[in-house]
Amino acid sequence: MSFKVFRLQSLSELDTLPVAVIKHYPLEKRDYKPYAQCNICLDDQSLFVRMWAFEVSPPQGSELRGVFYLFPAQPELALALSMRPDGSCAFSLLEEGEPRAINPPPGFVLHPHSGEDLQGVYWGGLAVLPFDWLESLGGQLNLEGGAEFSGNFYKLCPGPQMAHSGSFFPADFICAPYTRDSAGLFVVATPTTF
Repeated sequence: MSFKVFRLQSLSELDTLPVAVIKHYPLEKRDYKPYAQCNICLDDQSLFVRMWAFEVSPPQGSELRGVFYLFPAQPELALALSMRPDGSCAFSLLEEGEPRAINPPPGFVLHPHSGEDLQGVYWGGLAVLPFDWLESLGGQLNLEGGAEFSGNFYKLCPGPQMAHSGSFFPADFICAPYTRDSAGLFVVATPTTF
């Protein structure tokens, strides 16, 4: 299974894109599996990562995370971005799953969103990541139509209250949840795959 990364002509198209639903909660012994969905898309200058979770009262430490292996010249290097219910966002580079905190892009603003709809109470945000900033972290990108990269989306909370670990693609939450072995395939759509 792969997830298609579509090219946007306008941000108004965001709501028309398919979403990756976080549904793999392999360690969950109770029935607390927060519904969360994410998408990733691009235009000619930036990568857009949008994530949101449906939680009425998010427990302490609740977060949404995206991990993406975007750098062909450094295949073990990944960008990780975490969003929290308070509207904050953190970035790190992962090498073999080990994080190193990095500064956000210059002028970065997380576009948080929260509210309530027919599905329930939600929180999340949209991050806009310029290609030039990404390339300064790990080298040349390949995001042309048909290109592929590995990655995953996660819904996490360390606990102690309502602890959970979920992902879009199945992940090894016991040993290595953020390595390539716990990632799936993202494919940049070509005009013929719309």
